Amino acid sequence: MKKALFTLSILAAFTGQSFAQLSGTYTSRLQFVLDSVCNRYHIKGTSAAVLVPGIGIWKGVNGIASPGHNVTSDMLFGIGSNTKTYMSCIMLKLQEMGKVNLDDTIGTWIQGWPNISGQITIRQCMNHTSGLYSYTSNADMNDSILADFTRIWKPEEVLSLVKAPLFAPGTNWSYSNTNYLIVGIIIKQIMAQPVNITLRDFIYTPQGLHNTILFTADATTATIADPWSRNLGTTDLEDLITTFGYSNNALFSMASTAGAIMQTAEDNAIFWHQLISGNIINNTSVNQMFQFVHIGYSGVGAGRDIGYGLGIFRYQNYMNGHTIYTHGGTNVGYVNENMVDSVTGVAISVLTNQDSISNPDLMNDLEKALHKVTITVSPTEVAEVSKPNLSVYPNPASNYIVVSLDNISHPAQLSIHDMNGKCLITHEIKENKTTISTQELIPGLYIVQLMNNGAVIADQKIQVIR
Repeated sequence: MKKALFTLSILAAFTGQSFAQLSGTYTSRLQFVLDSVCNRYHIKGTSAAVLVPGIGIWKGVNGIASPGHNVTSDMLFGIGSNTKTYMSCIMLKLQEMGKVNLDDTIGTWIQGWPNISGQITIRQCMNHTSGLYSYTSNADMNDSILADFTRIWKPEEVLSLVKAPLFAPGTNWSYSNTNYLIVGIIIKQIMAQPVNITLRDFIYTPQGLHNTILFTADATTATIADPWSRNLGTTDLEDLITTFGYSNNALFSMASTAGAIMQTAEDNAIFWHQLISGNIINNTSVNQMFQFVHIGYSGVGAGRDIGYGLGIFRYQNYMNGHTIYTHGGTNVGYVNENMVDSVTGVAISVLTNQDSISNPDLMNDLEKALHKVTITVSPTEVAEVSKPNLSVYPNPASNYIVVSLDNISHPAQLSIHDMNGKCLITHEIKENKTTISTQELIPGLYIVQLMNNGAVIADQKIQVIR
């Protein structure tokens, strides 16, 4: 593994907000975590970004993009199925404009395909309840790609790979790339222009995403991190471009609107922050996006429900005890994970240029470790904020604690976490002295955290006894 490189970006202005300085302690800890996990999993190359609302963006990199060339934070990586969230935003904006209704059936735009029912609705495509077979499950797809690394596929050609449906529309849930290929075809017909132009006009330009493209459609002068894989029959990770003469063109044109966006981690983090903040689609559309279909559990019990909305996943109480919104992605040579914390609003993007690390490993080890820094370390320099005086008593506590503080603006948020970082109690502080029940806590050690404007500004360890 090449020596890690480090980049820190502070935005002077971002969507009308002024940003403070991210602390050296905060950024150093993030970089340490990035390096440690990447070295543990021997990840070839990684670009990561952490956006702290109202404060700034950290960008960190590790490893190589190609033999002899380190990853830099301005390089583009494939984001795979994260593309679907962008397409969902476009379709929801078209509905806001009165150009389409998500409950319209796709038969108006998609006709003549025996395995694609025209009675399926756009919404059923967007939340994967259409029952459509995913064309990427067809072995003929891999054979076609291996036969010609340079072939540029049209979306209509890819539809020929769709086999018989899995179930009747609306009766079940199954993830299918065919759904968002169809969404892209419909967007193109409604707007009467290529989808990449609509993406540029509706999302890239308004949100300042200057390093985001729909690959094979948009030209770019940016450097693209080479894809590394074992999927062409090798036992070792190989740079597919330098070793095999592979081109991204074939698979990315086949991925199309289901998975062909390339971008930097910084752009990805900004996109997710702006989306959840209601700055890309309006609040009514966000609420529709958040109509989740239950698809499973991330652990034992209903409190860790996994839901899929319109191009977005929700993991309840999953990331160090916090609920997150996310949509990772995979492509040949690229795997990524991203998230927005529903509690703090922090957005995290992790992009890699190899496909031998799984999405769950990337989420559970690297992304979760970066996220834990964001909830345990203050992102700002001590000199930039007035340090509050936090007092918690009695300590040890039995049935309650009294939180006493001064030198802080209200309201502030107080949370109690176990020693694994899971948030167990949250409470809004509106007065300088507040009593909080601890009866639901089992005996043990806990961390009391005080947050203001999304930043941890004070903490104290307490012991609960009975």
